[in-house]
Amino acid sequence: MPMNSERMHGIEWLSPRRASSYNHHQGCMTLLFTLLMATSLPCWSDTTATGSALKTVSLVTSKFPPYKDPELPDNGLLVAITRAALEKVGYELTITYRPWARVLVEIESGSYDGILGVWYREQRQAWLAYSQPIGVNRVMLFKHTGLAFKFNSLKPYTIGVVRGYATTAEFIAANLNVEDVTSDEQNVHKLVNRRIDFTLMDELVMYNLLKKKYPDLDVIEEVGLVVEREETFVGFSKDAVGFAQKLIDFNIGLREFVKTERFPVL
Repeated sequence: MPMNSERMHGIEWLSPRRASSYNHHQGCMTLLFTLLMATSLPCWSDTTATGSALKTVSLVTSKFPPYKDPELPDNGLLVAITRAALEKVGYELTITYRPWARVLVEIESGSYDGILGVWYREQRQAWLAYSQPIGVNRVMLFKHTGLAFKFNSLKPYTIGVVRGYATTAEFIAANLNVEDVTSDEQNVHKLVNRRIDFTLMDELVMYNLLKKKYPDLDVIEEVGLVVEREETFVGFSKDAVGFAQKLIDFNIGLREFVKTERFPVL
């Protein structure tokens, strides 16, 4: 099933207000498609899924617009890519949305086949089998424009994070003053109202939320620090029945999708 053309070509709808960030958005999208089009992917097989009966893959995820959100066309770009890849090999995708902290709890209970949109962490390999990458995230540090700040130390400041999100070992080791919430939207609200000093957030997620919730405000800015650059994956639960075959089939479908889909020129 081809992806919604509005979703694939709506670059202006996603773009930040500043030209430099707009240009970076274009680069992120190009990098995402470049990753998908790689041909040396170790998990791929030469066999394809067989059988005429439509099979189902149940994935759990959290709202993460513009990547994943039931209110977006095709549920967002990463959901559209995942669904299209599964359809190539005869699977139907079912999606359940939960707060991220609940995603991590419920996937270990065996309730779903896997997680749609998860970053690689070595400790997660004990219970997750990773697909080939389906996207890239750039996590930035943001502040209120009213905060005077010279980049020497974050120790005196409060940083908003989302409960359960993975972050770097360096960030954890810094032992900073963090306040956790259950969603990025809550952190944007707190930052706009200066209830926190900084927040860590994916760049496109931040600009999407600002455009949606605060279109007339221009009070949030990037500090200029890329905290993380993370590939994102479908993680198949090792407790789910048939996870290994579903992983192989998904990677095959992803390859076939990339070969046949006409990507926009960014």
